[in-house]
Amino acid sequence: MKSTQVVVCIGCGGVGKTTVSASLGYMLADQGYKTLVLTIDPAKRLATTLGIEGTKEITEVPGVQLKGKLFASVIDHQTVFNDFIKRASGAGADITPIFRNKLYQQMSTNLSGSQEFTALEKLYSTYESGEYDWIVLDTPPSKHAIDFLNAPQKLSALFNDSVAKWFRNTDGKGGLFSQIISTGTRQVIQILESLTGSEFVKELRLFFSYIHSWQDKLENRIVQVHKLLVSSNTQFFLISSLDEVKMTEALSLGQEVRKQGFPLNKIIINKSQFEKTFDFNIGLGNVQTPEALKELEQFKGSFEHYITHREELLHKFENSVANRMDLVSLKEYLDPISDTDNLKLIAFDLSQKIKL
Repeated sequence: MKSTQVVVCIGCGGVGKTTVSASLGYMLADQGYKTLVLTIDPAKRLATTLGIEGTKEITEVPGVQLKGKLFASVIDHQTVFNDFIKRASGAGADITPIFRNKLYQQMSTNLSGSQEFTALEKLYSTYESGEYDWIVLDTPPSKHAIDFLNAPQKLSALFNDSVAKWFRNTDGKGGLFSQIISTGTRQVIQILESLTGSEFVKELRLFFSYIHSWQDKLENRIVQVHKLLVSSNTQFFLISSLDEVKMTEALSLGQEVRKQGFPLNKIIINKSQFEKTFDFNIGLGNVQTPEALKELEQFKGSFEHYITHREELLHKFENSVANRMDLVSLKEYLDPISDTDNLKLIAFDLSQKIKL
């Protein structure tokens, strides 16, 4: 039985990564697969296009005629974390106190590493369900996307058993707690107290008491997620735009991702080919004055220089990644991506250049 396949789209912000992710999902669904696109924070226009605006559930994309089925979902970090705790605590466990704990409420949404964990947990839980042929994960935009992949391990380190044991046992009157206060870190404590109220120490001790039951399961889950990310079932696509700064960042990111063992072999340069060319000769024939003719000819020269510069930039970048990653160049469309017809155009372009 063929298991679920995964595509993880990474890249910095402002390159159209979410749109490319949705188009990849569309392409796979049109090839007959049951496909799920998981996204973090889509633009309102794209969320409307996918039919997921205002919902936190997995939703079938409406208004498309495909050989397979296309589903999409915006990852809700709080809900995903709560669902994990419910499963990890086991049937019949009283989990209400942990959900009410102010530290847990902060941690599950704002603590460094928690949102990255929930994104990867959502990926793994849907992968584990076996309901989909393909899952496309749109990761948060970041100049350091490798941090996204490593963040869950940092979250796990917070729940290190030796640290948790101290917090479970402390009464806040002596030992290490007193040393923390006496060494000038009172400000840190005060900041945390402002988040949790005056009962900070009590909340902290109760928090680590609650997590004791699912601490090992959290660490095990993170190991399972990592195994999936480096497995033969997963492919990484690096998304960039035809911009020198963005491509430099993408090249650096790609090297780091591959260095850490993640299977990255494709880089997609979004909006790097024009959808249409312009016939200036038609315009020249309609010019009425010498001044207008000169102005149009100057614009033509500038435009042709612009196109040549873009082609040279793309060719230079292609040479820099040769023999390491396949480069896929996508068309630039004049219209905004406002409906599924636009996604269909990009999906068709992708299908001509990518074989999965």
